[in-house]
Amino acid sequence: MKVVITGAAGFIGRALCKELSESCDVIALTTNPQGAEAVLHKSVHIIHWDGKTLGNWQQHLDNADALINLAGENIASKRWTNARRKKILKSRIDCIKVLFEAVKNAKSKPKVFIQASAIGFYGTRREEKLVESSTAGTGFLADVCKSVENSAAQFDSLGIRTILLRTSLVLGKNGGALPKLIRPFKFFLGGPIGSGTQQVSWISLADEIAAIKFLTQNTGLSGPFNLASPKPVTNKEFCSILSEILKRPCWLPVPVFALRLFFGQMADEALLASQDVYPEKLLRAGFHFQYPDLSGCLKKS
Repeated sequence: MKVVITGAAGFIGRALCKELSESCDVIALTTNPQGAEAVLHKSVHIIHWDGKTLGNWQQHLDNADALINLAGENIASKRWTNARRKKILKSRIDCIKVLFEAVKNAKSKPKVFIQASAIGFYGTRREEKLVESSTAGTGFLADVCKSVENSAAQFDSLGIRTILLRTSLVLGKNGGALPKLIRPFKFFLGGPIGSGTQQVSWISLADEIAAIKFLTQNTGLSGPFNLASPKPVTNKEFCSILSEILKRPCWLPVPVFALRLFFGQMADEALLASQDVYPEKLLRAGFHFQYPDLSGCLKKS
């Protein structure tokens, strides 16, 4: 099986490449080959591209079984200025556009196209259990996800099975959000964010990778899928479980005004957002979570 992955050097991409390289021929399209070589398994074929224009890289799409697009500017790395917002959206749309042109030109097209999206699609919804058929929300993240998913839909016109990954907070070792969440606890400063009543939807890195692999291999599946544990928790519960595992106190709530002052709009849409997301389609398709409970996930991580 031949799989082409963009964004392969990221937190999810690295783990996905490692898992798939055991049984597949994995090709990583990257804007930074030297950096990718330092973090990817040696069996992964690293190919340079700029994420915007066609080039020699597109020949690697011929006869590919799957094309998985995880590329895009990091959403949470900096404050959302107007320029930052444009860069976040443009980086994703440019990738999809150029991949579509490359696939359209390919003699033997990939059998499945998998596009990274996020549960940000739903916006903040405190009193609603969110499944794949739930309507889109409002806000910057929701707008980005809607634009990404609408752009990815054009692959359907090529007769290619298309999957949209609405991923929640991914928890795992050596990357992602977990080290940032742990850091305050190590200095005895851990505590809930704001009131702590907001719902936190999450997924272990192991289940994220297993779900992507599952969706790649099951040819009857298409459309959006919520990649989230079936057991979300409140932010207060999340902090309490983390506190117990780390053997550190959980007592100092992070004030909302400070978050808004420091992060701006990102505070409300990412840190204070409440989303009770349920993986209805994934469970109905027969996927089994290895870590459905937060405690087990964090102990493993």
